[in-house]
Amino acid sequence: MKTSDKIRFVRQNMKKNKSRIFMTVLATAMGCSFLIMIASVAFGLQKSIVSDMLEDQTLTQIQVHSKQNGNDYENVKPEDIKGLKQLDHVKAVTAQRAANGESDIDGFQAGTNVVVTDFEEETKAGLKLSSGRMPKDESETIVGFDFAKNLVKNGTKETYQGDPIGQTLTFQAKGYDPQTNKEIQLGTVTATVVGILEKPAKEWIEGTNIYLSDKLSGKLFPPNEENLPAVYVYADSAKQVTTISKVLREQNYVIYSVADSIKKMDLVFLVMKIGLIFVGTIAVLIASIGIYNTMTMAVTERSQDIGIMKAIGAHPRTIRSVFLLESFGIGLLGITIGTLVSYGLSAVINRVVPPILSSVLDSKPPENFTFSDIPITLTLVSVVISLGVAILSGMRPASRATRIDVLRALRRDI
Repeated sequence: MKTSDKIRFVRQNMKKNKSRIFMTVLATAMGCSFLIMIASVAFGLQKSIVSDMLEDQTLTQIQVHSKQNGNDYENVKPEDIKGLKQLDHVKAVTAQRAANGESDIDGFQAGTNVVVTDFEEETKAGLKLSSGRMPKDESETIVGFDFAKNLVKNGTKETYQGDPIGQTLTFQAKGYDPQTNKEIQLGTVTATVVGILEKPAKEWIEGTNIYLSDKLSGKLFPPNEENLPAVYVYADSAKQVTTISKVLREQNYVIYSVADSIKKMDLVFLVMKIGLIFVGTIAVLIASIGIYNTMTMAVTERSQDIGIMKAIGAHPRTIRSVFLLESFGIGLLGITIGTLVSYGLSAVINRVVPPILSSVLDSKPPENFTFSDIPITLTLVSVVISLGVAILSGMRPASRATRIDVLRALRRDI
C-alpha cells in the first residue's frame, strides 16, 4: 500500500466521524495551547527582567571592588590598573572618582556631583552621548542629560533654557575638613561643555553629573584625602566576560559583573521553565486519552476493513502504520491549531496585562514589559512533546488492529 493510499484511507475514515474527530482535535489543541502558554510566562518574565538589568548596566562591564591578600582586602592601586589593561580581550579599564561642588554656566548655578575619569578609556569603553562629542583634553567636559534643567539663576527661580554645548562651565570643588568638621573650598575648574550624555534608561534616575578629566584631580580633592576609584574592566565582547572574570578571580580580585547575575537568574528561570513544561505536559497527556479512545473506536468500527486488508495480503506493519498515521494526523491538526491560538493569546495578554498591572499596583510596569514570550525553541519543544504523546496514544490501538482475526472480522463477529 502506497503512502498516498494510506492518507486517502485515513481521510475517508476521519470524515465518517467528524464530530468525534473534532472533539479529539479540540482536546489536543487545548492541551498543546496550555503547554505553550504556561511555559511562555517564564520566558516572558525572564526576558523582561534580564532586559531591565541590561538597560542600566553594560553586559561587557566587570566591576573590580578590591584585591584579596590573605585574609585582608587591599584597594585597587594604579599599578593594578595598568596590569588590568594588559589582559587579553580587555578593551578598556576606567577608574572613576567622585567629587562634589557647585557648577555655574552664565550665572545659572546648581549643586553638582562630578565624575573624574580618563576620557580616552571612557571612549574605548563606549560611553554613549545623546549629542556632541567626547572631550579631547582637560579643558573640555561632558554633562548629564538632565544637567542643564537643574541650573537656576542666582537669586531667582529662573531655570536655564539654553543648550549647554559650547558654553563655559565653572566648577567650584568642595571638600570636608575632618579636623574642623567643616566644609572647605577646594580648587576651581573651568571647562567647555562639548557633549551631553545619553538619557538614563530608568525614569527615576536623573543624569546630572559632570565628567571631568582625571588630570584635574589635584584641584578637586583634598591633598590628604584617600578617594578610592571605582574601577571597571570592559571586555571586547560579551562572550569574553566569563573568561576575564575567571582570570581576575585567579588573581584574587573581588569582582562583580552583570553576566554573573544573569547566569544565576537564568538557572532559576531554567528550573521554572522545566517545571511549567512538566505541568503543561500533564495537560497534553490528559488530551491523549481522547486520542486513545478515538483510535480504539476506529479499530472496532473498521474491523471488516482490517479483515479485508489482511485477506488480500496486507502486512501487519502496513495496518499498524495506517492507524498510527491517523493518530499522527489528529495530533498534528490539534497542535497546529493550539500553536496558532497560543501566539494569538500571547499577543493579547501582552497588550492587556500592563494596563491591568498599572491600575492594580498604581504604578507603571517596566518599559517593554513582556508577560508572555513564545520563542521558537518553546514551540519546537511543545510540538515534539505533543506529537510524541499523540503517536504513543495510537500505538496500542494500532497494535490491536494487527491482531484481529480475518475470519471473525469478515463475519463482523469481533
